[in-house]
Amino acid sequence: MSELQNRIVERLAALDLLQQVGLSPDKREKLMTAAIGLFYAAGGDGDELRQIVLKADDHKRSDVADAVAQMVVATAAVSCASDLDLVQAAYNWIDNTPVSLSD
Repeated sequence: MSELQNRIVERLAALDLLQQVGLSPDKREKLMTAAIGLFYAAGGDGDELRQIVLKADDHKRSDVADAVAQMVVATAAVSCASDLDLVQAAYNWIDNTPVSLSD
């Protein structure tokens, strides 16, 4: 998995998007937008999402390492349910995300 992470980080750097990985409010919005997109792609709807968000504030906040692990586990579960290889999907993103050489 570290090879995959390194390749994604390299691609983000090449796209000048690496600075977007920080924890500022607009970066957290990008994370939530991606998570909500996955939620909808997995069959979720607005009412269900609303209930989850209302309950989310009651959960104990975890550290970043635990939260990343939970996200990876949840993503793996969605990938499995969709008969999709998680790592292959990430490599497809790497392969299909062009790097502009004109900059």
